[in-house]
Amino acid sequence: MANEATATDKTVRNLISSVTLNYSEQESFNPKIQLALAHASKQGKNGVGKPDFFFMTQGSNASYPVVIEDKPAYDKALYAENDQIVLKYPYTKSYADNGAVWYAKHIVEKSIYHECFAVGATGDAQYLQLQPYFVYLDKNTKTASIKKLNPLIDFSDFSNKEIDEYYRTEVLGEKTVEQQHIEDLQSVSEKLHEDLRNYASLEGENKATVVSALLLALSGDSNLISTMTGSTGEYNRDGDKVFNAINIELRSDHVRPKNPNAEWNNKISILLNKFSFIKTNVMLNTLNSTLGMTPLKYFATTLKEEVLAHFKQNTDFDVLGNFYGEFVKYGGSDGNSLGIVLTPQHITSLMAELLDIQPEDYVLDPACGSAGFLISAMHRMLKLAGENPTLQTDIRQNHLYGIELQEKLFTVSTTNMILRGDGKSNLRLGDMFSFSGSEFQDKKINKILFNPPYSQAKNKETQHLSELNFIRHALSMCVKNGKLAVIVPQSTMIGKTKYDKEIKHELLTKHTLDAVVTLNPNTFHGVGVNPVIAIFTAGVPQADNHLVTFVDFRDDGYKVNKHIGLVPDGSEKAKRNKLVQLLRGNLLSFSNDFALKTTITDEDEWLHSFYYFNDELPTDADFEKTIQDYLAFKFDMTVHGRGDLFD
Repeated sequence: MANEATATDKTVRNLISSVTLNYSEQESFNPKIQLALAHASKQGKNGVGKPDFFFMTQGSNASYPVVIEDKPAYDKALYAENDQIVLKYPYTKSYADNGAVWYAKHIVEKSIYHECFAVGATGDAQYLQLQPYFVYLDKNTKTASIKKLNPLIDFSDFSNKEIDEYYRTEVLGEKTVEQQHIEDLQSVSEKLHEDLRNYASLEGENKATVVSALLLALSGDSNLISTMTGSTGEYNRDGDKVFNAINIELRSDHVRPKNPNAEWNNKISILLNKFSFIKTNVMLNTLNSTLGMTPLKYFATTLKEEVLAHFKQNTDFDVLGNFYGEFVKYGGSDGNSLGIVLTPQHITSLMAELLDIQPEDYVLDPACGSAGFLISAMHRMLKLAGENPTLQTDIRQNHLYGIELQEKLFTVSTTNMILRGDGKSNLRLGDMFSFSGSEFQDKKINKILFNPPYSQAKNKETQHLSELNFIRHALSMCVKNGKLAVIVPQSTMIGKTKYDKEIKHELLTKHTLDAVVTLNPNTFHGVGVNPVIAIFTAGVPQADNHLVTFVDFRDDGYKVNKHIGLVPDGSEKAKRNKLVQLLRGNLLSFSNDFALKTTITDEDEWLHSFYYFNDELPTDADFEKTIQDYLAFKFDMTVHGRGDLFD
């Protein structure tokens, strides 16, 4: 029997249908499950239990029942007391989570299936919340135990293909394949950081240059390592062989444009000039007794075995960018002193999603660094393009543009794109302010993603280097109604100086501010920047009644691991989806402490914290905690001889 034809039922049905066609509604097609639910009525009586939806998922070693209950209202998701889900009438009937877990409890206690997934679904087609639980039979008590899992965004994790990975990571708490892969690459970068210094006395940018050079050479000549014999003869050193392999690769048909022009030849000259020291560096080319080979061959072997294959996949993890960040983070004269703060992958991909980048878009990063934003944009565009080689080639060749001022980062970004099959990408070496807006409007740029250099405006002489000025010029490069997403410090949205206030006024007279998202303060872990994402529409003046969306997204599902850095906690996908749906206008019900919409002026601080007013009265528990904190502080000060503070 079908459920009621509500928007919630239809949405859940569609999501399940994308995973399996073998499901049931208001009953179970599995006789053993039917028997277990024979007396499981949610109404607390002895009637038959009828889950809204039911299906089975088959892993490699076990099969698992999945029961789903849905409610249209978000406030009917869960009823709990003392943080425990309540499994009794009327809550099992009135709340989605409670009803789903109620059915799962009967299944694990009264059938051969001692492990079951329960999902409470609330919302509708615009935005659906999915809260899963793992319900299993405790072997000692013979009763059901309940584990609340991280929220879902769909049911794809319950497909036969994905259930083993989902069980391993969510139920057993192990690392995902992607997390393990990233950690492995980070371990390689840390090891290379030490080895490049210990075996070749290299520091900072030269480490990244050597890695870029070797990856380029290896991608073009799979037999390169076998030719690296450690010869000391001029033009026959290992460095010469690497350099020659790079030269051949850059001029190969699959890398160079069909009609190479002066700009392309200049790009080759820049790269070769940057890589030329590899030929003559003594330590790189001298046989090392500890290694039994030259350091250059040793580094090449490590990269071929542990890194190169990653570039053959269409992923948006910026390997070279992460290597560069690892190599320069300890250097006092590089990296952050130049305002270089490379953007984490989960932010570059989020911003590409927030702008809803499509295969037909023309994307620009006017301060591209290691090309992290372009990689995320290309990854998304190729994925949406599907198995269409003509469209994929067009995307790679004609839809991605970048500008980078620092020659060392230009080398990294160009190498990055070539290794991903985009050697013809339109990367330019230079200052973005030296390029006119019309030049890029002529290239039909309609989506801009970037992270401008931070904290470069120190006085009147350098005020033109403020983040707001970067935003102003970038918007001039975008066609009318195009979109720009930029990540900057919170202070940028305040506009402290007279110069910045003038720019804020100009931005609203020529463009429209759509949203500002306050991010996790640990997004740039170790740098000390509290960032926000600002989204603009180019070429459309801000209307007086235009409502700007301000979001507090500090709780983004990422936390700091002291050994690794920022890592996801499992809730990141659902929280990201909530943000995306909010900014697309699909999340219609939300609290002001999460998001609000308001008109603005150029005199305002464009931040959620500026507009948000907490009108909730403190509870007795809030009051008691404040008093406890005060008394604890007073006691601590008194025992340390500072009781005079309270006299």
